[in-house]
Amino acid sequence: MSLIGELAGMGTRRVHVVGGGEPLLRRDILDIMFAVKRWGMEGVLTTNGTLFTEDLVREIVKCGWDIVMFSVDGPNADIYEDIRGVSGSFDRVYSSMKAFSRVRTEYGVCKPLLHIHCVILNLNFMVIDEMIDLARDVGANIVTFDKYYPEYEDLILRKEDLPVTLKNLQKAYQKAQRYGIYINVEDFLSLWMKPSPNTRCYWPWLYADIDPNGDVLPCCFSRDVMGNIKKHSFRQIWDGEKYNNLRKIFKKKKFPDFCKDCTLYPGLINRVPLGKALHYFRLV
Repeated sequence: MSLIGELAGMGTRRVHVVGGGEPLLRRDILDIMFAVKRWGMEGVLTTNGTLFTEDLVREIVKCGWDIVMFSVDGPNADIYEDIRGVSGSFDRVYSSMKAFSRVRTEYGVCKPLLHIHCVILNLNFMVIDEMIDLARDVGANIVTFDKYYPEYEDLILRKEDLPVTLKNLQKAYQKAQRYGIYINVEDFLSLWMKPSPNTRCYWPWLYADIDPNGDVLPCCFSRDVMGNIKKHSFRQIWDGEKYNNLRKIFKKKKFPDFCKDCTLYPGLINRVPLGKALHYFRLV
């Protein structure tokens, strides 16, 4: 837990527990979550949602956790389990989301916010507007869609799927507006835009990815290790020569090869208020 204290001391605002497998498999997951909140940071958990128990849900609500993001690829059991390949898994995810909503109401709190994240494939594009109906049903606050970056070619959206996909995205947006649910349609569509020559990325100044083995990476798309927290403190790595050399490259807008697959581009270009402010005050 010393790492969490060090991060807080450096001014870290958000800790996102994600990746390296399902976070809820960690025996110390509650210790991590309570430590994040005890140090006054915002906490986000990304999960497949199948391992929650009633007691775990209550502890997460009681600790004041901020966001629980569920990876959900379909609005019903047929589509979800066709993609995930695990019979009965949709009911477990659905029950977990409903449990959070129920316990929040019972305790009279609004957190954690429930976030449904859906990767659009050629197996679910025809029902993506129904993800908003699911969100309303379980009490979710946020629905985000993501582009599929191919591990399996046969899951990629086909050209002929695009008209229906766009129509259903419009329907999803209209439903979300009606129900008061946040949705990221504009940012999702911008993933297909070519970056402007004036694009600036601020990630090396804002974010680090810490793998389960302790490796510190500048981005979830990069395998360029900046250092390892088992050998050096995070501050030594963050302020170290390798990280600063990478920042110099980014300031020149000469992005490394790993940037070509970036899905974070919409949130990092100059039109984003945070990016504009950082550049204006010459912090990058």
